[in-house]
Amino acid sequence: MKSIKHSRVLHKLRDLAALALPAQLLLPAFLQTLHELIPSQRNLFDWCDALGRLTHYYIEGPVDERIARLYFDEFHNRREAEVMLPFASALRGAATIHSAGELNTKAFFNSALYWEIWRPQGLKYRVEAIVRAPEGLPLGSLVLYRGSGEPCFSAEEEALLPAALPYLARLLLRHDDGKDACKGEWVPSAEPIETLLLDDEGRLRHASAGAMRLLLLAGDGLAAGSFGRSAGAEHAALMRLRQALQGQDEADILHASASGRYRFRALRLHALAQDDAGWLQVQITRLEPASLALERRLLALPLSHGQTSVCRLLLQGCSQPEVARRLAVAPSTVADHTRKLYKSLGVRSLQELSERVRKP
Repeated sequence: MKSIKHSRVLHKLRDLAALALPAQLLLPAFLQTLHELIPSQRNLFDWCDALGRLTHYYIEGPVDERIARLYFDEFHNRREAEVMLPFASALRGAATIHSAGELNTKAFFNSALYWEIWRPQGLKYRVEAIVRAPEGLPLGSLVLYRGSGEPCFSAEEEALLPAALPYLARLLLRHDDGKDACKGEWVPSAEPIETLLLDDEGRLRHASAGAMRLLLLAGDGLAAGSFGRSAGAEHAALMRLRQALQGQDEADILHASASGRYRFRALRLHALAQDDAGWLQVQITRLEPASLALERRLLALPLSHGQTSVCRLLLQGCSQPEVARRLAVAPSTVADHTRKLYKSLGVRSLQELSERVRKP
């Protein structure tokens, strides 16, 4: 049964899905907010084509290239069928929710899929939801994971998931791709800065935990054919960066891909020993539109949905009467929401409100 807390999270998901931005930019924020509805270790979304075939995906947390390549080479729509419904069958089937209980079995925990793919990544339980367009066409698969030491998803938790799916479908089906909205300011996202170390020939030697994932996202994205191809020295961003470094010790470039924009910063590390070669340190920062960053901060405030809606329009420069017209509520309701949100946030004016919300 949905509580007031769950209803507030669903309002947040609805508001995120309504932003005029491309789906690949909104999805990370959507998956992050979904943790507030159903706690999980990592969330994943797989895009599919009209035939239910996986085209690309997005997952939270580190990506292990070796494990990903093994999964697509041996298990995807093949050996996974030994213990679970294959991806293509799940997408073409009638069920919307595939319960965690389906894989909470001795057979699954003894399987090659679990020991070679799931367990090395710290994954143990999953609940899956098939996302469909209003006419029933599959759009993709939403998967929530939990790890060892965490409880299996309960029936009550799984019952909350269908309410979020229409908002995700709306996000995925956006006809206006939001390119105009992407022309504005971009700011660093909440994701940590990741680091790579390259040798003097540009080969990848060391990487922080999430660096390969960002490198892949900044290239061709996460897909079956990406691994070993777009995350090496021939990555377009790394080639541009090395070119920018010629004759100097530091370089900074912006790089765009389907998943967003990234800042690559390089620093040449000179060898201390005479016979050693120099190295290159590369830091990758994921950027997001300033409008999305502002919406994230707005949705994180301790406000009711009505107060959040009023706050959003006030920050856009609307007067209280205009807010009332746009929200189709009484002016007294807007005045009451404004008074309460000012009190909740400890501000006394629109200027203080703007400073409070826009503060990183």
